[in-house]
This record gives sequence, C-alpha cells and structure tokens, in this order.
Amino acid sequence: MPSQNEERSDTAARCLTPSADNHSGTGPRNMDWGTLNDQANNLMSNYKQTHRDEDIEEAIRILSAWYSGLPSDSQNHAACANSLAFAFYMRFQHSNSIADLEQAVHYWSIVLESSTPGSPHYVPLVVNLGGMLRRRFECHGKLEDLEQAIVMYSAATSSCPPDSPYRHNLLNNYALAVFSRFEQTGDPQDLDLSIQTHQECLSLRPPGHLSHCSTLSNLAIAICARYRHRGNMDDFTSAMAYHSRALELSSPESPSYPTILMNMGLLLRYSFQCNGDLQNLNTAINLYRVALTACPDNHPIRFSLLANYAGDLNVRFTQNGDINDLEYSIELYTNSLANQSSTHAHRFSSLHGLAIALMSRFKVYGVPEDLDLAITHITSSMALCGPSHPEHMPVLMVWINCLIMRYKTRGDIADLDDAVEHSEAAICVCPRESTDYFLLLTHVNNALSTRFSRRQDVRDLKKIVDYCDLALRDVPDRHISNQVLAMDRADALLQQYFHEGGTDTLEHVISFYQDMMQDLSRGHQAFPRVLIQLASALKARFEQGGNADDLNCAVNHYRTACEVCPPGQDDHYAASSGLGNTLLLRYQIFGPLDDLDECLVHLAHIVEIHALATYHPDYPKGLANFAYAIFARFQNQHDITDLDIAVNYLQAARDHPNQSEGRHILTHLATVLSARYNEREDINDLQESIKAFETALPMFASNHPQALHLHRNLARSLQKMYVKRQTIEDLNAAIAHFEACLTISPEGHPDLPLALISLAWCRHKRAKVGKDDDGFQDALSLLSKASEKLPEAHPWFFLVYQHYTIIFEDYYSLTKDASFLEKAFQYHQLASSAPGIHTWDQLTAALRWRTDANEFHHTSALEAYKTSIKLLDRHIMATPTVSGRYKALLGGILRDTPSLAADATACAISAGDLELAVELSEQGRGLLWSQMSRFRATINDLRVVDDEGRRLADEFVLLSAELGKRQSDSSAVTSGPVTETLIRTQQEEEARQYRQISSQWEAVVSKIRQKEGFTYFLTPMPFKELRAAAVAGPIVIINASIKRCDAIIITKDGPPRLIPLPDASLGGITTLSGDFRNVLRNTSGVGEEKTREKQLIPVFRRLWDAVLAPVVEALLTIMPKGSRVWWCPTSKLTSLPIHAAGPYRKGASNMPNIYISSYTPTLSALIRSRRQNVSKVASNTPSFVSIGQSKPNSGSGEKELKAVGAELELVKSLVPASMTCSEVSGDEGTVSGAIQALKTNSWVHLACHGKQDFLQPFDSSFALRDKPLRLSDIIQAEPENPEFAFLSACHTAVGDKNAPDEVIHLAAGMQFSGFRGVIGTMWAVDDNTARHMVKEFYDAMFSGKIDCTNAARALNKASKAVDKDKVPMDQRVVFIHIGA
Repeated sequence: MPSQNEERSDTAARCLTPSADNHSGTGPRNMDWGTLNDQANNLMSNYKQTHRDEDIEEAIRILSAWYSGLPSDSQNHAACANSLAFAFYMRFQHSNSIADLEQAVHYWSIVLESSTPGSPHYVPLVVNLGGMLRRRFECHGKLEDLEQAIVMYSAATSSCPPDSPYRHNLLNNYALAVFSRFEQTGDPQDLDLSIQTHQECLSLRPPGHLSHCSTLSNLAIAICARYRHRGNMDDFTSAMAYHSRALELSSPESPSYPTILMNMGLLLRYSFQCNGDLQNLNTAINLYRVALTACPDNHPIRFSLLANYAGDLNVRFTQNGDINDLEYSIELYTNSLANQSSTHAHRFSSLHGLAIALMSRFKVYGVPEDLDLAITHITSSMALCGPSHPEHMPVLMVWINCLIMRYKTRGDIADLDDAVEHSEAAICVCPRESTDYFLLLTHVNNALSTRFSRRQDVRDLKKIVDYCDLALRDVPDRHISNQVLAMDRADALLQQYFHEGGTDTLEHVISFYQDMMQDLSRGHQAFPRVLIQLASALKARFEQGGNADDLNCAVNHYRTACEVCPPGQDDHYAASSGLGNTLLLRYQIFGPLDDLDECLVHLAHIVEIHALATYHPDYPKGLANFAYAIFARFQNQHDITDLDIAVNYLQAARDHPNQSEGRHILTHLATVLSARYNEREDINDLQESIKAFETALPMFASNHPQALHLHRNLARSLQKMYVKRQTIEDLNAAIAHFEACLTISPEGHPDLPLALISLAWCRHKRAKVGKDDDGFQDALSLLSKASEKLPEAHPWFFLVYQHYTIIFEDYYSLTKDASFLEKAFQYHQLASSAPGIHTWDQLTAALRWRTDANEFHHTSALEAYKTSIKLLDRHIMATPTVSGRYKALLGGILRDTPSLAADATACAISAGDLELAVELSEQGRGLLWSQMSRFRATINDLRVVDDEGRRLADEFVLLSAELGKRQSDSSAVTSGPVTETLIRTQQEEEARQYRQISSQWEAVVSKIRQKEGFTYFLTPMPFKELRAAAVAGPIVIINASIKRCDAIIITKDGPPRLIPLPDASLGGITTLSGDFRNVLRNTSGVGEEKTREKQLIPVFRRLWDAVLAPVVEALLTIMPKGSRVWWCPTSKLTSLPIHAAGPYRKGASNMPNIYISSYTPTLSALIRSRRQNVSKVASNTPSFVSIGQSKPNSGSGEKELKAVGAELELVKSLVPASMTCSEVSGDEGTVSGAIQALKTNSWVHLACHGKQDFLQPFDSSFALRDKPLRLSDIIQAEPENPEFAFLSACHTAVGDKNAPDEVIHLAAGMQFSGFRGVIGTMWAVDDNTARHMVKEFYDAMFSGKIDCTNAARALNKASKAVDKDKVPMDQRVVFIHIGA
C-alpha cells in the first residue's frame, strides 16, 4: 500500500472573504462581520501552530453561529461555508474524526454548488473537495466518492488555464485519484494517465517549489506500480531515482520522511518478487524499520507502513525460517489493523496478510487459535473485496489453503468439500489469460488430491488429469506453468497407481519424472518435489519387482531432497518422512545398522506431520514408535529430557481414540515411567508404571513372550516401590513376579539370568530386614547361578557385580566379618570395569565405589578416585559437542560430585603421594579444554619417523580437524522454523556422524601408539612431564577440598612441595568468594571507588591470611622477591584475585610487591603455551592489530563505549615501528573482520564489551557491530601465528561459577587458540580508566626487546606506575595475565 501526498488549496479560504451586511437586531448580527471573520482566521492560525483544541473549537463555534444566522441569499453564504469547511478540515487532520471529514465535504460541496468553472475560486474548491472525497473513499471504501472526485478533476483540468497558479495542485490530486481507481479496478489506462498527469505536475513544480519533493514521491509511486505490473527495469530505475531525490530533500523530522522510506521499501520488495534477490528484501525491511522510528502514532501512513513492514517480514520468514520475523510480522499486522477503520479501502490487504502470517505460524507451532483466526481474517478480507475486485482471486486462494489446512488438522470433510466447490467455481469464471488462472488451478488440484486421500474416490484424480490436459494445450512447453501442471498430472497418476495398480501407469510416471530431472537445476523450486515423487515411484517399483537399485535410488533421491529443501517447507517434511520410511524398509530387507540410525533421525519429522492431523489413524502409532526411539536414546545418553518426551508421546498415544495397539503402548509407557522414576524419584511415576503393567498383563496370554517381560518389569517397579516405601508387601509382590518369570521361562531363555539377578536382590533385601543368614546365602547362590548362565563379557555381569557389592557390604554390617567387606570392594572394582556397558554406568559404579570407600575408610579410596577421573574423561569424550560435554559434566557429574578432582587430589595428599596428587588435579580439571586440545596435538615428530608415520600424521590431522569442527557446535539450523524436535533430530544425525569419525580417530591413535617412541601419545601426562611447566618459575596449585586445603609448589627440579593450609577450608573460601562478589556488586556506582577500596582490603587480607601467607613464606625460601610465579587455583579460588592479596598492613608487602603473578588453568595448558609457534615466532616479523567496537549490535543491549576510539589511537601510538600495525573497528568491527584479524596477526589488542554467559559459557562473547563474537567462534579460529592478546573488555577471565575447575572464559579460549600470553579481566572494566592501564602496560611492554613473555612483568609495572588518583584500586588489579 504505497502512500501518496495529496495537496489542498487554501486559496478559496483566503479569497472568499465576507462583506459587511447591514442587519438590525441584537447578537452576532450587530457585530462587525469582517472583525468576526478575522477573529476566526486568527484562531485557526493559532491552532495550526499550537494544536490547541480550544482554538479550533472556538473558531468553528463562531463560524457556525455566523453561518446559521445568514440568509440563504447572502453574498457571504459561500464565504462562511468555505471557512467552516477549512476549519473542519484542519481539525480532521489531527483528529481523524469521520464526522469532521463529513462536515468538510458538506460545506465545500455547498461552496462548489454556488461557484462556476469561470470563477477564480473554482479550481481551488475542486482541489479541496476532491481531496476530501478521496479521503472519504479511503475511510468508507465507496467507489462513487472516488468517481465523483475524478469527474470534478477532469472537468476542472480541461477548463484550467496552463498558467493558472492552482493547476499544479489540481493535477496532483487528479493523478492521485486516478491512481486510487487503478488500485481498485486494475485498469492499465488509469495507471498511464496517473503517471502522465504526475509528470505534468512535476514540470509545474520545479526544484525549490514547496511541493517539489511530494510530487517526486507521487510520481515514483505510480511508476513503481507500473514496474510491478509490467516488469520493465527502466521503470524500476526511474522510480528509485525519483524516490532518492525526494529523500535528499526531506529531513528525518519531516512528515514526508517515513512516507518516502516506506515507498522505497515497496519498490525494493517488488524488485525482490521479480528477481528473487534477498538483499533487496533485506534492504526494504531496514527502510521500514527506520521509517517506523520516524513515524508518530498519528501519522496518516502509519497503518500502511505497519502492513508493508509486516508483509515483507513474513516473506523473509518464508525464505530463511527466522521465527522472530514471523512473530514481529503478526504484531505489526495487528497494530496496522488497529489503526484502520473497518471500511478502509486497504483493510482487506492487511487482513489478507495477517491471515497468511497466522497460517505460517500455525504450520510452525500447530496452535489451533492461529488457524481459526487466520480463517476469520481471510473471510473478512473476502467480504471486503468481492468477485469484481482485482485482488479477489489471491484472497480466495488463501481462503482455500486455510480450509484445506483446517481439514488436515481437524478432519472435517465439509472444509474439504467447500475448498473443492469454491475453487472449481472460481476456475470456471477465471479468464484463461488472467495471471491468476494457472495458480488457481494448482489450488483446485491440491483440493481434489487432498479429498482423494480421504475418500479414495478416483474421480477426483481423473478430474485433476482432465483439468491439466485442458490447460496444457495452451501453455508453451518451457513455461513454468507447464511444469507445475504436468507435475500435478503425474502426481495424480501416481496416486491412481497406488489405488488401482497398473504397471504401465507406474512406468509412465517414472519416465516422466526422470525426464523432468534432466531439465531441472538443483536450485529450481520444483527440484525437491520431483525428487520426492520419483523416489516414491521407485520405492513402489521396488516393492513390486524387488530390484535393490530402485530402493537405493529412492533413498538417494529422498536424501538429496532433504538437502535442498529448507526445514519448515512441506516438501522438506515429505522428503524426511519418505527417507525415514524407505531407510526402514531397506533396514528390514537388508539389515544395515546405519540405515536404522538414520531412520531414527527422521522419525521426529513424521510425528510433526501427523501432529497437524491428530485424527489420523497412524498418529498414535507414530507417537509410540518415536517414543520407543527416544527411550532408546535415553538409555544410551542418559538425557532425562528424552524420558519426558517419551512419556508425553506415549500418554498421548494411549489416550488417542483411534489407537489400536493399547497393550503394547501401555507396556512401553510403564517401562519409560519406571525409568523416569529412577531419575527423579517421583512416586507418581512409579505408581502409574505399576498400574500400567498390571493393566497390560492380563491382555497377554500366559504363554505369550511379552508376558515374561511384563512379569519381570512389573516386579522391578515393585522393587523400587519397596525401596521408596519400605513396605514388605511390595517386596513380596516383586518376589512373586520374579518367581513367575523363572516358572514360565524355558531353560536357556536369554532373559533368565536377569530374572535370577533381580530375584537375588529381593531375597537379599528380605534377608536384611529379617537378619536371615540363610536369605543372604540364598541371594548369593542366585547371583552365582546367573553368572554361570551368562556368556563371557556379557553386559549383565555389571548388574551381578553391583548386587554382590551391596550384599557383601550388608553381610559385613551384619556379621562384622572383614572378608565380606574385602569381597565387596573387589566387586566394586569389577563393576567399574565391567565389559560391554556404557561408560556412564562404569562411571556411576566407580563413584559409588569412591563413596563407599570413604564411608568404610577403605584403602581402595585412592584407586576409586583414579578410576572415577579416568572414566569421567572417557564419558565426557563420548559426547560429540562441547556444549553437550558441558551439559553432561555439569548436569550429570558435578551436580552430585562438584569437587571430584579436588577430593581426589586431597586423597592422594593424605596418602603421601604428591606426584599422584598433581597428576589427579591435572586430569580432573579443565577436562573440556584438554579434550579439545587432543585434536590439535603437535605430531611433527611423527611425520619424520617414516612414510607410515607421515601417513598416520596426515590422517590424524584430517580426522582431528573434522572432530574439532563437530565438537565446537559450529553447525546449527539456519533456515526454516526452528522447533525443539527439529533441533534434536539434527543433533542425533550429528551424533551418528561423530561416532563414526571418532571411531576412525581412535583407530589411528591406536596405530600411532604402536610406533616406537609414541607409546604414550595423547595419554595423560605423568608428573615428570608436567613439571616442565615450571621451567620459567614455580607453579602453585592451591587445592580446596572438603577434606583438606593445601598448596603444592612445583619447580623444574626436585619433588613437589606440600604447604598445608590449616586456616583455610572449602566453606570459608566459598564465603570469601561470595563476599568479594558482593563488594563489587554493591559498590559499582560512580563515586563509590573509595568505599569499594575500603571494603576490598579486608577481603584481600582474609585471602592472604588463610591461603597465601603460608605459600609466600615457603616461596621466599626458594625464589627471591620480584620473581615470576604461576598460580593454578581450584574450586572457588578461581574467582578470587590471588595476585592482589596481601596483609595490607603498614610496613608489610602485598602480593604485587612480592612476586610477578601469572595464572594458568592447568599445567598442560601452560606447557602448550610455551611450546606452540616457537619456530614461527623466531622467523616472522610480529604483526599487531587493534580490534575495537564502541557501538555493538543493537541486540546486544550494551551501551556505547565512548573511550574505545581514544584507546585504539593510544595503542597505535605505542606500537613500535618494528611491528606492522593495523586496526579493525567501526563498521569493519564485525565477527568476520575480527576472526580474520585473529588469524593473520600475532599480537592482538581487543577493546569492546565483554559478556560472560553463565548458562552457556561457550556462548560468552565480545560485542561487535553485527553480532557477538562467541567463545566457540574463537576456538575455531585457529590463528596462524598467535603470540599475545590484550582483552580490554569486561569479564574476559571470569570462569563458570557452576564448574570453576573447567576455567571456561574468553581469555582461556584465546589461550587455547594458540596465544602464548593473554591479558584478561576478572570483573567489569571502567571504560574511562582502562586507557591509563593500557598506556602504562605498553610503555613497559615495548621498553626493551619485543617478547610476549614479558607481559606479566609489564602488567605488574603498569599497576604500580598508573596514577592512583585516576585509576582506583579495583581497576589496577582487574587485569590478570594468563599463559607463558
């Protein structure tokens, strides 16, 4: 809906002035009429300036009183009516009151009736009245108003002299009225006349004319319409040129500014519709966004702007699937309708657009209200544009689509019959030459095809074939409509084959689609549809003839269709469903496991398709099958979300009125509920599980194979109920069902050992309650029988070992026989290494071993810790993505054992093995970084061994790079509507591929370890290698465990040295960390610097007294003051500024004056920092780049950083001439620009906003111009020659409070990416003071030889040299050094 600028003429108001009539009497008649008129005009002039309602109301009152007192034959009658019309018009401009509009029309009509074409006031009156009639048409939609205005304009134009001062206004409004009629009727002659009239008007309004700008815009809009309808690029160029000239003449405050921007956006939209260039659409949307900010609520084009903005957002949603575009589109359409009257001429268009958007959202979420509302709106739109309206057919087609969708959702055949009836009726009256004809015919075909799928009446298919045959006679072979209709015809024939058979029909369809494939490019819009139908036909031929080539081709075609068709489109779901079913068929016939894996990926799509048609008889079956697959995934990955999804789907399947497999659904529901109880211990789940098992059991014959499983699983649920309620009746019932399993199980049944194991547990529990020695012996005997029946290395040995540990521990508690306790811990060890089970089960067994060893003070505790840490590493490694590993680590392990590494280290310290303590501390912390580093291992030594070594090195690098990409979460759904199910299906596919590549990687690593000298390749470093980290100075590991707190000093020579910390405790350190954060949070305001310093000093002093004082005392015996020291803190100590601690007492030295502090997450991280790029550093000239962004993307929510520019200039001035220096900032300060700079420069200074994401730490980021530069992006960057990075941003060295030992922050990511040294920040940086620290740092850094390893010393100097009055204490110690 373009908006044009209408002109009025106030000439009539000025020239039709009253004369003084002489009247007798009192009141207004005795007044000076000239004075009265002047008074009214003054009030209107004031209103024009101030918009005070009192002024215009007083003017109208005066004029109305005057007018009512005039005789009809008074010579002042017309003048007074004109003034009244003008007053009502002025008020209408601000009130939008229909009553004011009607009054203006009424009074100007009276004036015009008394005027003649020869009158000097005739043309201005026509201009004004015609404009008001056009406005009334826009409000009420009555075409007669528009026709009356055009007749008046045409007559006036003919009689108006070329040199008339009013002609330009007349031409302008004439052109607008004709254009409005074109929009209603579609008559191309009106469009040409409008353009011609606008061009004449423009010639009368040269540059400098007050209305030159508006005329440019009006002409551009008319030419734009012609471009839209005829596609001539010259019209596009011309229209854009006129719009651009108009925009140059308008200020952002001008009322015309948003109008011009909107109309430029429309032109770009039409261009997108012609050539498909998405950039044009994006530019149009940006123009609407800017226009909306400049468009007040009462602006006359606001509703049009909202509607156009909304329409283009919806179009973009269909292109890229961004749900935010769709949601905002609906919001804007809704606002647009709220600003329109119910009879507005363009209201149908807003209703039409909103209906389409709501349909799109319904397809994404399936919310019934969206579909109902869409139908309501499209029905209202049809009522506003009847069969004679030029936009009737497009609106009708949307209505047909809505009816079909409602049928598919609710199954009411009446909707489908209505769609068929109205579409067939429309195609009968639609002219063949109409541009809507062929599109309407596809809607007819869709309605008939859908009805056939319900009623199986082959006459509907034959109608499609007949319609297509008739239409194809007149369509050229290469015309796009020819392809679409030919495909409709072939689809109907394929459905006819499925219904009636006929080899000839099938062969004809296959031949047709194969021929079509020859003519279609991969990017053609019909390409996926043809692939899907060809695949379906080939699958049908395989089922008929059994040729495996047909089946394999069908799989390949479906897979390609999935690749080229974006998620969210109907074709994508059809392709995914077809692929899943075909893969399942191939698995059933030929048995490849990969087909089954991939089939599971696509089952979610099948569920989504059926979810939009819940009446479908396959819906409950689809839900149940998908739930089984989800449950299987839970058993492998232990993600409790899978259990919730499976339970929800199975409950929906159970409750569905059309379900026909109730007993199987109940059995699986009971099993999944029992598993969920294991995770959450919600007794409601367990009760429902038992009820479902008991309901399903009688549905099977006693000799049915499923009855055995039901007895066993019901008994296991009763087992759990006994554990929960400790009711002997539950235990006896469980024993009865397990005994039933043994009774009905034939000898040699594979499930018999499991029944024996479970029965042993129950007998043991009953014996424990009754202190029955015979019961204990009976339980042990059952476990022995189960072991005898199990083949070697069977996974159920894990259960045997677990039960042995429990029974022997309880037997020990009863008898105090130490031999039973020793046997229990032997089985603990066996359970944690049991073959054939998931590492998760091994890990939970090892952690249970650790817990029991601590409880019983058993000597195997240290071995339990070593095993737990090794299995933790293996379990986390099995998860494909970094975020998945973090989730597994935090949710599954650290939730229950947050201090595993620290406790293991403390255990080793208590055992007197300090070297092992260091090794366990290293292995149990920084797991995510160390695992990722394995894929970037340096294997240059392997390359020079021999040809095989070179080949293995190449394979390792290739596979490591592939795994590195997959584990970094780089892939994501980027187009189409993103749903939870869709994301999970993609994750399943990625996990399958990850497992394949991981298996290949492990095979290569195994071969590398067979090479001489590479036995320990990629295994955890022993202490003798870890101590290499201390080559440049001592490293202090500070271990904080609930057991004890200690520091371990590591030097390059000699054994590790233990420093007990008797005054420190884990609870005290946790409290200290919280106090420190509270001080920073509560004193962050401007002017609170002194208060902050005063409150920080006691925190630093407590840290010193409890932790650092004993360590520094020991260090001073081996290292002089001023030496470098590396701190490796654990637990909550990672959040405390060790480098700033001190006694802060008179005469005493604080840490900055004692040692040069650096930090390292782990020893191996420091070793990597020392080793990497040494040869490159020596040979290459260092290059320095400053990356800055003061104005991040609007979505970041960050304020502008005023001092970034000055900081970048400062840094540039300090970089020595021996280094190349460049800058990336402003509009170039984007993610791509920053990553390229990181890759190609060895020294980096980064100044911008930093953000630590506490929910997803790998999404922590720097705020850049276009979007955030995430930690995961930095991990992937792989710089060519990194040396040093200075991160002048907030929170770049703040770890994850939930997993502090993982040290997940931006500075650590830079170090992992290869930077040998990194300066980061532990809390917020003051933008105004940072530059002072930066100056002093680089002054010190570049005062001598350029060496990145001098950074810690330079930072220490800077903190002392900076002006204390300008930089408060917290900002002097906020920066820390990490690395070499």
